[in-house]
Amino acid sequence: MLGNRWFILAVLFVSRFCLGYQFQSAGSVAPFLISDFALDYRQVGTLIGLFMLPGLVLALPGGLLAKRFGDKPIVLMGMAAMVLGGLLSGGAQSYAIISAGRLIIGIGAVFLVVLLTKMVTDWFAGKDLFLGMGIFIIGWPVGIAAGQATQARLAEVHGWNFVFILTAIMMAVALASMAAFYRAAPNSAAVSLSPTARLTKDELWLVCIAGAIWMFINGAYVVMLSFGPTLVSEHGASITEAAQAVSVMSWVFLFALPLGGWLSTRYKAADIVMIVGLVGSVIFGLAIPLASVPSLMFALFGIAFAIATPAIASLPAEILRPDNRASGFGIYYIWYYAGSALLPPIGGLLKDSTGTATTAVLFSVSMMFASLCLLGLFRWEQARPRFTR
Repeated sequence: MLGNRWFILAVLFVSRFCLGYQFQSAGSVAPFLISDFALDYRQVGTLIGLFMLPGLVLALPGGLLAKRFGDKPIVLMGMAAMVLGGLLSGGAQSYAIISAGRLIIGIGAVFLVVLLTKMVTDWFAGKDLFLGMGIFIIGWPVGIAAGQATQARLAEVHGWNFVFILTAIMMAVALASMAAFYRAAPNSAAVSLSPTARLTKDELWLVCIAGAIWMFINGAYVVMLSFGPTLVSEHGASITEAAQAVSVMSWVFLFALPLGGWLSTRYKAADIVMIVGLVGSVIFGLAIPLASVPSLMFALFGIAFAIATPAIASLPAEILRPDNRASGFGIYYIWYYAGSALLPPIGGLLKDSTGTATTAVLFSVSMMFASLCLLGLFRWEQARPRFTR
């Protein structure tokens, strides 16, 4: 069973779930931190952002370290850092110590974000990659959703410290599971860990295009999730009603992500699935500001977005060789982290400058359209005779 790729996928899924659950903790306990430490929302936003900030400088080094020492040791190191950071934040008596803990968590998270996707690719490349990737990706939003559903209540009953400590314990369980059960994929075990294998110029160019696509679709999702409720509220809904309308977008991911992976695998039509999903997300996104039933449009946007995601996430597997996947995914995720830092503030700037969240929502839609254009560029460049793997 230990060599079964679906069992390995379960181990990786648990790790990604715990990653999402720990990420959400700062946002969930924010009201309690504001009360106890007299914080403002800028400081709360900083706590959330510290999870992502290290990725800008550590994504590529993380890939190179994995290439030198192997994926599993570096992932275990990252998990250990996340356990330490969670315990530090949970035992903190000041905002500065909580921030230090979140920064340590963010440093550890970089290695998981970069390498877990690479590990899924190693196990599923060539067969069921889209389905495996679709199932794996769900772990992050499910972890966040579980955090949203449980952490505020736990903080209310047991205190905000308990939530941070709980996330550390959960990550420790994931660490133990990874240490005990994860095995390198058979097709990657024979690959030399020598750092001499390099990306060709063509591979680097295509990885950057794929990374930009991944950056834009993730940025689009975050901006839509962040400013969608404000848009619905502008149309007369209460805060609770607005949040519920937008939350539908996240819940449909639970079936739409594996559906997209299954469709891409079953019909061997990844390009069609990606194009239909991206075009659909643009159409439904444009309809959101005009919709009389916004929850329906958010649901349709979420379904279209999600069915395209597994195949999009699998694009690096098409161009990276087993011996340069670690460094390739490091470059790929630099784009993701850059987008996480830069794109949501642009959405906020648009909202502030125009006085309506419609512009932020349209900015989200424009990023989906940019992803569609970049996908066309990716396929065009990939088809050129000069490209060799």
